[in-house]
Amino acid sequence: MRSFFVSFFFLLMASSVAFAADDFRPVIIYEGNDNDDKSFIDMMKKGAQRAHTEVGIEYQEAPLPDGNDRLSFIRGVAESGASHIIAVGFQNVVPVLALAEQFPEVKFTVIDGIVPPLFSNVQSIVFKDQEGAFLVGIVAGELSPTNKIGFIGGMDVPLINNFALGFLQGATYANPDIELLRDTVGDTPAAWSNPERAKTLAKRQFNNGAGVIFAAAGGSSFGVLEAAEEMGRYAIGVDTNQNGLFPGTVLTSMVKRVDKAVYETLTNGFSGRWEPGIKYLGIRENALDYAVDIHNKNLVNKKVIDKVEDAKDRIIRGLIVVETYEPL
Repeated sequence: MRSFFVSFFFLLMASSVAFAADDFRPVIIYEGNDNDDKSFIDMMKKGAQRAHTEVGIEYQEAPLPDGNDRLSFIRGVAESGASHIIAVGFQNVVPVLALAEQFPEVKFTVIDGIVPPLFSNVQSIVFKDQEGAFLVGIVAGELSPTNKIGFIGGMDVPLINNFALGFLQGATYANPDIELLRDTVGDTPAAWSNPERAKTLAKRQFNNGAGVIFAAAGGSSFGVLEAAEEMGRYAIGVDTNQNGLFPGTVLTSMVKRVDKAVYETLTNGFSGRWEPGIKYLGIRENALDYAVDIHNKNLVNKKVIDKVEDAKDRIIRGLIVVETYEPL
């Protein structure tokens, strides 16, 4: 383990890409491997690349190796000389809680998870996922060929339950008689990268009458889209615009602007405007939306678009308040 962190230190210090001036040395930690997942991690990478292209910010990526202890890994990154650590995913809340006081000189940002605002060097960026899910729920409720829709989440955690609750609220807003089928891919972080398991669950839901399935399962979501394409059904993409992956099959996608969160964290850190505390991003902040483009324009008609746009406006003006999942 020690040799890994020594190697990581020299990777940071001797990288051919020099860090920005004024000791700004950001490192982005995320789940999985270096491959794009066409979802959550893909959006993260887009935001970081934008900061590099537009502002000239240099950064390092540190994907968590399989089977590695998360707390020890993040501690190693902090010890390596990182000035800012961007930890992408709710799984990083507990490790950051444990490390923040030990490394007061390091600024930690957790994206998609809430660290209690106890530290002057910790920032949390949280999405109002229920709002985006509400919008795609309207699409599902309006266009499902049956009175059943499906939801497949990565894990049974509050973050994903918030997606499911918002989706159901949007669907019943469009169709009060709609019924929701629910499954989760697994109970470990591997659930976010198991598209075959998600595909099996999706086929079962389709066989049980679901006309549309919304997948909120990171890289596993691809399996749901694939099942829909094979069975001639409909699915809804997540995180990034996945309409083009299976044109004619993906009704719409809930776009979650993880790229915006990463870009703003990097640029704020670079310019000295980084601040601790909790930041919430929703529809009002242009951080959540649904996608209509050339790939699904023949699937989502004007009546449905008008209904969704009206709901967006009502959410922004506070006339619709989408309920948030609250653990018992």
